[in-house]
Amino acid sequence: MGATTVDHNGRRPGDARSLRRSGMTLAALAAAAALSACGGTTTRTGPVAQAPAAPAKAEPALPKPGEGGRVAVGEAAKVALLLPLSAGDRGAATAARDLADAARLAETDAGGLVRLDIRDTRGAQATAVSEATAAMQAGDALVLGPLFGAFAAPVGQAVAPGGLNVISFSNTPSAGGANVWISGLLADSEAERILEYAVSQGIRHVGLYYPDNALGQVSRRAVTEAAATLGVTVDPIMAYPRSFEGIQDSAGTYAQSHKASGAQAALLPDKGQGLQAAASFLRYNSVGVGQEYFLGLGGWADPALARETAMDGGRFAAPDPTRMAEFAARFQSAYGRAPGEIAWLGYDAVTIAAAMVSEARAEGDDRPFGLDDITDPDGFTGISGSVVFTRDGLNTRQLAVMRATSDGPTLLETTPGGALPAAAAALAALSGT
Repeated sequence: MGATTVDHNGRRPGDARSLRRSGMTLAALAAAAALSACGGTTTRTGPVAQAPAAPAKAEPALPKPGEGGRVAVGEAAKVALLLPLSAGDRGAATAARDLADAARLAETDAGGLVRLDIRDTRGAQATAVSEATAAMQAGDALVLGPLFGAFAAPVGQAVAPGGLNVISFSNTPSAGGANVWISGLLADSEAERILEYAVSQGIRHVGLYYPDNALGQVSRRAVTEAAATLGVTVDPIMAYPRSFEGIQDSAGTYAQSHKASGAQAALLPDKGQGLQAAASFLRYNSVGVGQEYFLGLGGWADPALARETAMDGGRFAAPDPTRMAEFAARFQSAYGRAPGEIAWLGYDAVTIAAAMVSEARAEGDDRPFGLDDITDPDGFTGISGSVVFTRDGLNTRQLAVMRATSDGPTLLETTPGGALPAAAAALAALSGT
């Protein structure tokens, strides 16, 4: 991808021409020396010819920022996978194990396009940085991970001297930028998708009841920005302390404002027990009943809440359920356990890397993981559906719309589009899927 042409001895094309000129001069000097030896002493009438200096050896070109590591065309790309496999936080270690196992499935499916270099960060930033540096020095061409958003920028800085790029598993928007992309589901894509659906159903006025924490703040920004783009009014907007008592005490106040405003639906962007409590207390206060239903973001896809009666009828944005079910079945068959909530990110990351290698091979390109490759506007297709990495280090995803029911979520609208991007189609053909 724009690399300077250098021959196997480290010389540029101009150096070869200099050597040819030097060779002619050296031959002439050799002939003169032979004549002198045969004819005895010769009186020189001009300056003594000097042998030309040997051309300076060209220094190897430094990697360009974001050009990605080099991969010999036809060989498997060595890709680092940074995960907190032995972290003291049991939840993080479990998620890391699932990500690694899912990545191994994708490595097998890729048919020799990618070779994983799995490295344990132990849940520590310093270790993540040192392992990333070691991976760069070992010749890895791309970094997948780390899991934690706070580690992403330091890891990116560590591998920047080698021109390497990083695709992390974080869903924290501030973690992306420079040579780092985040692959986790973002509230922006979720908010845009569910509000597009709401508008298609004639809903143009929603209320927002959100947790007073980092998730809530990110969700509020995503919802209000998407609403402004789509012409949707968001009122009332109210945060609640994320505790049972906090939600119980504030739900009635929100319900009064919601009814007085004329809002057609309440959007609840929380997850887990907070989401369950928020839906329950709003229902108790006659919000989300009758013809009115709740709207939700990714937290609604939690299997633990699949049959929660307070959420029955709610609409939410989530990855393609058909692909997710197929992945879950394969994972269960391979490892004897169900995949965790974000395990699919490991599979998708390796699939995306393999797709870039496949396309680069077809073009004879030895740098498959450059900036332009990662941010290909055609995007990639994985388990979650289509994803496009953007120049600001974020991503956009095409999501499905689901309905919560007492029997579990049902599909209302599939992901938009359906055609595989070129890189993903090439990989699918190669892997026989």
